[in-house]
Amino acid sequence: MNGEHTAAIEEILPVYALGALDGEDLRALEEHLATGCAVCRQHLAALAGDLEALAAAAAPVVPADTTRARLLKELGPAQAAADTPAQAPRRRTPAWSWLAAAAALVLLVWGVATRANLRGEVAGLRAELASLRADRDQTALRAATLARQLAGAEATSERLAQAMAIISAPGMKPVALAGLKDAPGASGHAFVDPNARRAVFVAANLQPLSPGKTYELWLIAGNKPVPAGTFAAAPNGSALVAVPSVPPVAQIQAWAVTIEPAGGVPQPTGAMVLKGA
Repeated sequence: MNGEHTAAIEEILPVYALGALDGEDLRALEEHLATGCAVCRQHLAALAGDLEALAAAAAPVVPADTTRARLLKELGPAQAAADTPAQAPRRRTPAWSWLAAAAALVLLVWGVATRANLRGEVAGLRAELASLRADRDQTALRAATLARQLAGAEATSERLAQAMAIISAPGMKPVALAGLKDAPGASGHAFVDPNARRAVFVAANLQPLSPGKTYELWLIAGNKPVPAGTFAAAPNGSALVAVPSVPPVAQIQAWAVTIEPAGGVPQPTGAMVLKGA
């Protein structure tokens, strides 16, 4: 790599921030960083902030042995060589494989910790709601607010459970989506369970939209766009979308996100901000 900032560099920056980059990719990226690339510094600072926030929000959680074994298997010979005495030079693992595996692992660990926190929140909300219902002197407005909060917490917990089941599924297929000219700093990943034929999509660094607009997720199958759900980005630019039904994996050619009118449309009409195959 030289001083030019490229898409290939952006693909391996998250892996470098996680401390999972090694070999030729690590050497080449460090040579590029030594040139003083301002774009890389900005991305690495944002990634470091995200990881620090994740670490502060939840206690470390160790993934299940089966999940760890499957992710290590997906990493291929490069990881196996790291766990054994020095042998012949390792084959270079494609950058997209590192990126997808790292993103899946971070999502899984974050999801486990967040679900644990949500269970505590749900229990507390249920207790307070029961107390309010028993005490007729409390206002009905407070009880209704707590009921909405409880429903939201339970729904979030269920979405995370579904997401973790998908990324832990045998044969799970990850797809990385890159930000396009209308969202150059955004990124996303689709994780597809080929057996259950369902998927989960996660995104980062999306911009807030103006009133009357929504993000819409699409999958391309048989050269035709299929709507897969509308969503709004959280204040930090993140999003999580569950896709309950997808075509067979072999028929899915690509994934994309566009900006559409509120409520979504049957065919894409707005600017495309993310795309990957």
